[in-house]
Amino acid sequence: MTTEWTVAAAAEQFTLDARNAGELTFTVSNPGAAPDTVVFDVAPGEGSQRAWFTVTEPQRVVPGQGSVSVLVRLAVPPGTPPRRYDMAGFAYSANTAPEESSRSSGRVTYDVRAVERPKPSPWPWVAAAAALLLVVAGVVGWLVTRGPDTPPAPAVQPVAVEAETLVAGAEVTSKSATKAAVVAQDNCCDVVFSGDKQLFFLGRAVGDRVTVSVDLPADGTWRFSTVRVTSYDYANTIWLVDGRQVGDTFFGFTPTVVRTDELDVDTVELARGPHTLTLVAVSKTQGTDGYFAGVDLIRFTPVSRP
Repeated sequence: MTTEWTVAAAAEQFTLDARNAGELTFTVSNPGAAPDTVVFDVAPGEGSQRAWFTVTEPQRVVPGQGSVSVLVRLAVPPGTPPRRYDMAGFAYSANTAPEESSRSSGRVTYDVRAVERPKPSPWPWVAAAAALLLVVAGVVGWLVTRGPDTPPAPAVQPVAVEAETLVAGAEVTSKSATKAAVVAQDNCCDVVFSGDKQLFFLGRAVGDRVTVSVDLPADGTWRFSTVRVTSYDYANTIWLVDGRQVGDTFFGFTPTVVRTDELDVDTVELARGPHTLTLVAVSKTQGTDGYFAGVDLIRFTPVSRP
């Protein structure tokens, strides 16, 4: 039997401090007679990001006719446009699909003040000016004593790949009798993908994975970043680069389809040439049969050495 959760916020608005940070308690109640495990999450409103919110103990056992309190912390990053934003808390049973048992609170608002990003200290500029004098002196000496000119090495450019273009050469490994697959999916569910398609991985079990190859033009330190897609039937995933895990677990669940901003995965030392990128399904927080995942864009950006 599906639990008819009720979710209520302690107030209709977050109270934010001068740094645009605050917290609010939500009460999740189980009106049924049997205990059930609830999963609590946040649905950010237009213009806001899920990363602004932290949920303490998002999964709890709620006794029949009982309630639990869930604390949600909010930290809006400096530079966010000042205006009124909103969000909602929602809860669903851990052992059922979210669309079957999900219940949400009313909309909760919060007013963001104008907070500028921290200004840099002037002292580095003073030190830089002193260093510049030394550099000028060194340059003058070099100009006097230098040999024939040699052309500078060309700058290494970022490598950006539309993930769906890698589907044709992708290799899928599946542990399930219902084999996993990977396809290039068109724009879906009111979301427009970069290039109008995404790499859509239809995993079926924990450990299912898809491997693609990306070629890098030079040895060096590279920042690996991706644009991901989340939805109600998407799994939690990790990345492997050449068989070694990089970055943390990416949580794929949201109540609706969402295309993320570009997210940094990790910074890695890689040699020139082809490298394998493997997306692995490691867990999920909802009761659906699939372990799906979506990747819209893959980017490797060279990192300048100090």
